[in-house]
Amino acid sequence: MKKHRNLIAACILLGIIVLAHIGLWRSDMLDTETKWRLTRINAIGWSIILLPAIGVSLWLRAKTKGR
Repeated sequence: MKKHRNLIAACILLGIIVLAHIGLWRSDMLDTETKWRLTRINAIGWSIILLPAIGVSLWLRAKTKGR
């Protein structure tokens, strides 16, 4: 049940991120260079947050597999 809930939460979060990027790129309020800059900042930020979290999760799963 917990995995199912986590998967749903991850899908909702991904959907919100995609919708935000669609809104950003369809907006006429910002020039294209600013849109690219914001997209890169967002991608780098999510990478900094998610990659270590995924790495620790995989490491912990490998360490506790035999228990």
